[in-house]
Amino acid sequence: MSFNLILLVLFFFVLLPEFIRKIDPSGKYKRYAISGNNPTLKLSYVICGMLALLNASLAQSMLVEYLAYLTAIAAFGISKWPDVKELLDLAFGRVPQFQYSVQAALALAMIFTYLALKADPDSLASLLMYVLSLAMFVYLAHLFSDELFDTFWNSVISLFSFFVLYSLISGIINFVLVDTDWTIIWKNRRMLLVGPYFVHPITGTEIWRLWPPFYLIMIILGSAYGSLGEKKGRFLIPYAIFGAVSAMFLVYEADYYSTKANAMVSNRGYDYTKSLILLFGGLVSGYISFLFVHSRYRDAEEHKIKYFQNLLVSFTIFSFIVTIMILDPPGDDGVKPSAWGGLVLNLIFASSAVVVGFGIGVSLAFGRRSNLPVFYLPSIAIIELIRSGPLVAWLFFAQILLPDMVNPVWEADIASRVIIVLSLFFGCYLAEVLRGGLQAIPYGQYEAATALGLSPLQVKLQIELPQAVRTTLPAIVSLIIGMLKDTSLVYFFGIYDAFRVAKDLPAQWDFIGQHEQALLFVGMIFWILSFYLSKISRRIEKNLGLAHEGGGEAT
Repeated sequence: MSFNLILLVLFFFVLLPEFIRKIDPSGKYKRYAISGNNPTLKLSYVICGMLALLNASLAQSMLVEYLAYLTAIAAFGISKWPDVKELLDLAFGRVPQFQYSVQAALALAMIFTYLALKADPDSLASLLMYVLSLAMFVYLAHLFSDELFDTFWNSVISLFSFFVLYSLISGIINFVLVDTDWTIIWKNRRMLLVGPYFVHPITGTEIWRLWPPFYLIMIILGSAYGSLGEKKGRFLIPYAIFGAVSAMFLVYEADYYSTKANAMVSNRGYDYTKSLILLFGGLVSGYISFLFVHSRYRDAEEHKIKYFQNLLVSFTIFSFIVTIMILDPPGDDGVKPSAWGGLVLNLIFASSAVVVGFGIGVSLAFGRRSNLPVFYLPSIAIIELIRSGPLVAWLFFAQILLPDMVNPVWEADIASRVIIVLSLFFGCYLAEVLRGGLQAIPYGQYEAATALGLSPLQVKLQIELPQAVRTTLPAIVSLIIGMLKDTSLVYFFGIYDAFRVAKDLPAQWDFIGQHEQALLFVGMIFWILSFYLSKISRRIEKNLGLAHEGGGEAT
């Protein structure tokens, strides 16, 4: 009997009667809900259950296994829809739970699923690993049973969603960890990070320019997390994971012989020992800054913490300027902006657009709300002009027309022109987001601040702007995430960002045709960065008292 036929038999002889019996307590359609006590139906239930179990063992389908479970229940004469929550409690009620039960169960489920897919499909080991992975996922369902199976319809939706998620996760694990060869990423990891031109072809000396910004970033991250006053473990655990991944990224990169190109592929003089030492120093600097700020501001008054965070923002802007000067110092020294590449280029473009664009957005937001035509007319014109066209069109403008406008004054590189366009684009959209936040501020606050002697500029920067950013923070973070992903559009202009590098890597002799691996890896990197930006946003909202469900501030 085929898989689809079993499903149809089970639906019409088991599920449908149980649905009718459950949703029809008045008994209006009782004649359609056949009682499970009928011996003939019991026999049919048993037969269907045996067929479903047999098919489940071959197809490894969780949905079919649950349908087989239903038939077994019906065969014993139970005339109600099985209570999934009670069954889960009966199966796992005595299993001890600890603080990280969810994380441990999810990790074990992933590991068992990987081992099941990695082993021989016809072997006993594969079947055992599959059963263990399924048991871990069911245990996860047990941990959330109060929310997932509190009602009949929630149980149906949860089981269907559970089946879809399990199939999706299994497919992803099979593709990422079993079927896919990631050699193309491992051999070209530095190129994905800094592009093909950043590292000198012989000496690799230009790579030193990345280390000072790395130290500054680590100090800023450590200080920022330290000012939040949270437990050390919430910072140390992800920080240690980041350090381990970075160290693995920088391990020895040996020359290797290309069998297809019949030549040696050089590592360009890369010194992995020096890189690991510098990496360790940066990580230690970040952790020391975290410990110092955490011990100093953990129990400090709120105004002192706010003052330190404002100083940290100023230091971040200063560090950004220093980073640009290190990468592209005045004169002929350094790496030309057009030679920047890889993921570093995407991060530079995104951070530049956010830093510069935030200033533009604040200016345009206040300018559009001004009563003076000299302010609000140009602000409206700039906002509507930039928003009227797609970003890719403005990037073409930066490549073709902008040089004629700025070259008489400043011979701007293509990368610099791209930063200008990205900043304007981000600033115009940010201006409208902030304008919505400014409109939500009661006018009485402006009058009260003016009565206290504050100047109009002080009112805008100290009273109105903080509240506008506070209320529009989710929208601002969405714009930042969107801008990070939009930096991949520079691919169309021959700039070697991470996407362009990933697109060209399969042209190498050793990796011809391996397009999926490189593109998927870049997509995963962008997802991780976006995820952590969103997580940081939620953390900030929680600290601001904005994480209360249902709106309003948390009390």
